[in-house]
This record gives sequence, C-alpha cells and structure tokens, in this order.
Amino acid sequence: MKNIFITGASRGIGFEIAKQNLTQGNHVTATCRNPSQAKELNLLQIQNKERLDIMELDVEDEDSIRLCFDKHKEKNRPIDLLFNNAGVIDWNDLFEVSISSVEKIYKVNLIGCLMVLRLAIPCLQKSIAPLIINLSSRLGSIDLRGETQLGGAIAYQCSKAALNMLTKQAAIDLKPLKIRVISQSPGWVKTEMGGVKAKYQVSEAVSMMLHSLNQLPSDQTGVFIGEDGKEIPW
Repeated sequence: MKNIFITGASRGIGFEIAKQNLTQGNHVTATCRNPSQAKELNLLQIQNKERLDIMELDVEDEDSIRLCFDKHKEKNRPIDLLFNNAGVIDWNDLFEVSISSVEKIYKVNLIGCLMVLRLAIPCLQKSIAPLIINLSSRLGSIDLRGETQLGGAIAYQCSKAALNMLTKQAAIDLKPLKIRVISQSPGWVKTEMGGVKAKYQVSEAVSMMLHSLNQLPSDQTGVFIGEDGKEIPW
C-alpha cells in the first residue's frame, strides 16, 4: 500500500486520482480549499473511511499549507507520491489577459506548488521511494510552441513552463535526499478547465497517468512525461 497526497482533490483530475488510488488499495490524503463543500469527496470518504483523509489546504496560503503538513506529520504517515495537482487557467491571450489574472495563475500554478513541495519534504523523507508529480501541460512546452500550436492562455502557458523549470531544479536539489521529481501532462481532459471537446474522459486520462507512473524507472527524475509515459520536450 502506498501513501498518496493530492492537492486540488475536490473535483476533476485530483478527485479521480484519489478515487483510482483508493481502488488500487492505497491510502489517500486528499486536500482542497473547502472540505465541507467537497460533496463528492466526502461521499468517497464514507465509502473508504480507513484509507481516505480529507484535509484543508489552500495553495495560495502558506500558513494553510504549513498547518496541513503539521497535522499530517502528527499522523506519522509518509508520503510516497505527492501530486501537485491544484491549478487554474485563463484562456486570454497576450492582448487581453489582466495582470491580476497573471498573478493569480502564477500564485496557484507555480508558487503554490513550490510551497507544497518544500513543506512536504519531511513527510517525503519517511518514504522508501518518494516521488513528486507536478501536474503540467504540453502548453508549457517551449519546444512545442509554433504556428500549429494552440494560441492564447498566455499566463497559463508561462506558468506551466515555469513549473517545468521548478521540476528540473527541484530534481537536482532533492536528489541527495533521494526524492524524485517529475512533470506530467495528463493530456487534454474533459474537465472544467479542458472543456467538453477535450480528447480524454477524466477516468481514462488518470488511468493512463497512473499506469505510466507505475512503469517509471525507479531512478528516473527531472523528466517531463505525458499521460502515456512518453517524454515531452521541455
């Protein structure tokens, strides 16, 4: 049994990661901003009382993150897999996006991930083979930008490119602690962010993600992979 920690777990990809890990027999700590309003997550807990903890964590609030991990450390439970999943998007382009929206997106998609990653280290060190998965996007790949690629969403794309650099640098910094860090794109998924025209159902995308993570070489770190496990250019 693995111990899984997920941010942004009240809906979408985060919720499905929690659900499928419970099906696999793992213990899950699912975090979100407002646990009392997370109806599906609370129903899931009723069905999995012994293996699902729901905790409050707001990735925009360092005090909230610190308090969450302080409580988690009291349980003396390691974190084997940390899914830095919480994220937001704004589809506006260079000419339309507001600076306040850019700041919000960076606060959630980059700074929040950095704070979670850093404060999770003591719990990750209790694991035999800890792995951090930063949920990224192909829209954050600088190499894939071009005339045939989707335009717009400039703040989101920049934030995910920055997140990929966080992955790369954190993999270097955490290697002496034997903590691996990767970026993973879930693909284009039918969520509130992805929209109804997206390629994958949520359950399909998450199933592929988890399968590819199980196939990841035990020494691999600092890579950017897709839902299928194939490497994506930075």
